[in-house]
Amino acid sequence: RMIERRVHKRELVDAPVRLYHPVIGSLSGQIRDVSKGGMFIELNEVPKLHVGECEGRLHCKLMNIDVLFFMECVRVTDEGIVLVHVEEQTEVTSLSSDMQPAF
Repeated sequence: RMIERRVHKRELVDAPVRLYHPVIGSLSGQIRDVSKGGMFIELNEVPKLHVGECEGRLHCKLMNIDVLFFMECVRVTDEGIVLVHVEEQTEVTSLSSDMQPAF
């Protein structure tokens, strides 16, 4: 039996999301669980990343809602990506031109 190491209780969700990162670009997927500390996102296509390539801040945007979450990557799994919140607050803002989705 595994020891539960999570500090915050997880809530299961199913919400479409888009991620934007300056190195790996934009990714889409579904938020599968969320807590006060972070979230797991099941990606439609999991990129093959080199060590350290996912470091730094990501922008996480819920589809159809103009809210950005500032996140940091904790790890990448075969199914998706685990993120933690960088800041307590979210911002209602638009993405800069270099972070706009390519669709």
